[in-house]
Amino acid sequence: MHVRARLVAALLAVTAGAGTTAAVVGLPQPRQAAPAPVAAPVVPAATQQQPSPLAQASRSRTVPVVRPLTTLRTPDLLVTPTRPLTPPQLTALRGIRRMSGLTVLDVGTVRLGGRDVRLAGVDPSQLRQFTPRETAASDPLWQAVARGELAVTYGLAHSRKLTLGGTTRVAGQPLRIGAVAVYGVPGVDVVTSRATARRLGVEPGTAVLLSAPTRGISALRRAVREVVGDGADVDVLRPVEVEAYRGKPRTYRELYIASARYCPGLRWQVLAAIGEVESGHGRNMGPSSAGALGPMQFLPSTWAFSGVDGDGDGKADIMNPFDAVPAAALYLCRAGAANGEQGLYDAVFSYNHADWYVKKVLDLAARYR
Repeated sequence: MHVRARLVAALLAVTAGAGTTAAVVGLPQPRQAAPAPVAAPVVPAATQQQPSPLAQASRSRTVPVVRPLTTLRTPDLLVTPTRPLTPPQLTALRGIRRMSGLTVLDVGTVRLGGRDVRLAGVDPSQLRQFTPRETAASDPLWQAVARGELAVTYGLAHSRKLTLGGTTRVAGQPLRIGAVAVYGVPGVDVVTSRATARRLGVEPGTAVLLSAPTRGISALRRAVREVVGDGADVDVLRPVEVEAYRGKPRTYRELYIASARYCPGLRWQVLAAIGEVESGHGRNMGPSSAGALGPMQFLPSTWAFSGVDGDGDGKADIMNPFDAVPAAALYLCRAGAANGEQGLYDAVFSYNHADWYVKKVLDLAARYR
């Protein structure tokens, strides 16, 4: 049985292309919900399709040793120096005050299927800690990486028509597609083992991911530049801290615009399109056939680690649009929504694993004004 939200404002029409309109409804009164927990963490999904995890991996009989996932780290900075990092520099980075963890990436450009892509050679036991929760939790994915297979992003798999379990040529060498996943690392299209990356000619130690969640981001950047120099590229990956709304948005359109602050580079129209596809802007709050709830159709198990208190009332409510819409923005951001066109594809695909869904969302987003 669907729960319909009580509207407190009239429909607000947003001008769209081709002489049509995309309607954004007024916001409902917040509701309380106490959904039952779901056993396994899965991603939010549209009511039309069963949800899937962020990572998909092809099975293999060879199972290399990858350390179990014991902690998750939020990547704060991606540092790309002008030349490969030296052992003394890595020691200095580890010694920065309040540094909780880092992992070195061997990043370079290689030819895949006749086109350039950015590939990262990694230690799978380390990098998994810095990826979104569902990606980090996939043992088969990281075992595929440890075997030296390719783990590609969804955007790359879509654009190059790569098939999970299939083979492609990289720098002239045939390599297996062992996994497709979301990593949330800007500028990285393919992940593999360090041994494979070096065999493909990628230089070691060309980037590093850092996590120091209790250190101010400005102070952390200064400390890092003291080690790697002013010429290094230092990209901030830490989620944006946004204060609770001052004067609550009156319509979903205003809420989508306000919530896009949580992910600089994410267009509010993408949030609006997802909100329309998932619930008709709060008209159908669920539960879906998969158990998803609320205006952005989160599963309770996903909400347990993705929910936020967007309106400052002291609780994160899956049914409250003032919490659910900013939570969706943060979720998309962590999946790479601000990292260009391919990153946006990856992020929307992670929300619901279907190419038709991504196309529908992006087509609809292009119509919003």
